[in-house]
Amino acid sequence: MPPAVPPSVPSAIAAHVPSPGQSANISLNDLSAFNPCPTNNCWYSGSTKQAAGWRNWTGAAFAPGYSPHGALIFYGGGHGGGNDSGLYLFDFTTGKWSRVGPPTPPDNYLGADEMSGLDQQFYDYLYQGSYIVPGLHTYNYPAYVPPGVSGSGSKGSWVLPQLIGGPASGAKPHAVDLASGVWSRFATGAGISGQSPYAGSIEDTRRQHLWWAAMEQPTMNMLDWTQPHPRTIQSFPMQPSGSVYAFGGYYARHVYVAETDMAVGFWCQYGQTAVLGEVLDFSSGRPVRMAGNRWPAMTVRGAGFGVDWCGPTQAFYIYEGYGANRVLKLTPSSLEFHECSWTWTEEPFTNAAWETPPPGDDRGGAQAFSRWRYIPWLRCFAWCDGPGYKALCADGMVHDGVMQLWRPLGT
Repeated sequence: MPPAVPPSVPSAIAAHVPSPGQSANISLNDLSAFNPCPTNNCWYSGSTKQAAGWRNWTGAAFAPGYSPHGALIFYGGGHGGGNDSGLYLFDFTTGKWSRVGPPTPPDNYLGADEMSGLDQQFYDYLYQGSYIVPGLHTYNYPAYVPPGVSGSGSKGSWVLPQLIGGPASGAKPHAVDLASGVWSRFATGAGISGQSPYAGSIEDTRRQHLWWAAMEQPTMNMLDWTQPHPRTIQSFPMQPSGSVYAFGGYYARHVYVAETDMAVGFWCQYGQTAVLGEVLDFSSGRPVRMAGNRWPAMTVRGAGFGVDWCGPTQAFYIYEGYGANRVLKLTPSSLEFHECSWTWTEEPFTNAAWETPPPGDDRGGAQAFSRWRYIPWLRCFAWCDGPGYKALCADGMVHDGVMQLWRPLGT
C-alpha cells in the first residue's frame, strides 16, 4: 500500500469529505447509467440484475494505484443473480462511477447446463480477447495487482484468485486489466481449492504476495507479484503443523496490517453471531497461525460483516451492513496482535444506506464482506449498498448507487 499522504492531484470530492464522526454521500453520477442492459431483461440480467455485485455474496477490491485517491471495484453473481462480464468502479479522485471490461456476450455462452460453453480446465469463456468467467460469488477473495507488476497495466488489475461456481471452478486466478478492461488467466494452472470456499484472500503488501485458501484448508496458495507473468501458483502448508485457515470461519475476512507484518482474520461460525478470528504472522514470509481471537465477547448481525484497519487510530472497524447505524471499533493495546489485549467501543453511523431491507429483499447475500474499506488519503471508510439506493449527494443531485464516506473519530 502507498503511504497515507495527500496526493498531488486534488479529488473532486475533497470539499465533501465529512468531519470526524460524520458521514457523507459523495457520488457525482449515477451507477445505473452504466447498466449494459437498462431494461434488465437480457439473458445475463439474472434475479438481482446490476445489483449482483452487491447482493450475491460479493466482496470488493480497493485499488490504491488506479488513480491518485484510488478506487473501489465491484463484481459478482452466482445463484442466478446475474452474469455481467463487466466490473463497476468508483474512483475517489473523480467521485464518479464507471464500468470496465468487455461487453457481455449477446448469447448465453453457458448453455442449458450452465457449463457447456465454458473451458473445462480454466472455467472461462474466450470473447473478444477476454477470458471472462461467469458471474460468481466472490466472498472476500477479490484483490488488487499494482501497476508495474508483470502482466498488469498502468492502472493495475483486479484479480479473483478463487472461482466459485461449477465443478471446474476452484483456485484458478483471473484478472481484469483496469486500463484495457481485458480479462486474462493470471496463473499457469490451478492451485489447491478445498471443499468450503467461504473465505478470502490476504494481500501481503510488504512482499507483494497474494495468499488465499478455502475455509479450514491446511494449505494456502500464493502468487508472487515480483515474478514474471504468467506465474505458477505456489502452495505451502499452514504453520504450525496441523493448523488450518479460518477454522469454522464462514465468510472470513483477513486484514493484513503492513506495520505489524501480521494479518487478523474475523468471522462468525455458521448460524452464529459471535465475532471470532485468528492472528497470522507473516514475518517468516509465510503465514504462521499465532493465536485465536483474544478479544472480549461481541455479537454482530451475522457472518459476512465488513472489517478494515485504520492506521491513524490504530484500530479495526466493523460494519455489519443492512443499514446498521453503528460501527464497531476494536482497538489493540499494542501492535503485537498475538499477545495484546483488545477493547471494543462503538461509534454512530448516521444516514446509513437502506435503514430497513428494501421491498422484496430477504437480506440474504447482502452482507458487507470486503466492500467496507478504509481509504487512507480521505481518512474515511467507504461504503456502497448497490444501485438500488438513491439519496441526495454532494453535488445537490439525487443519485443512485450512492457511495458513502464515514469518518472515524480521532482522524
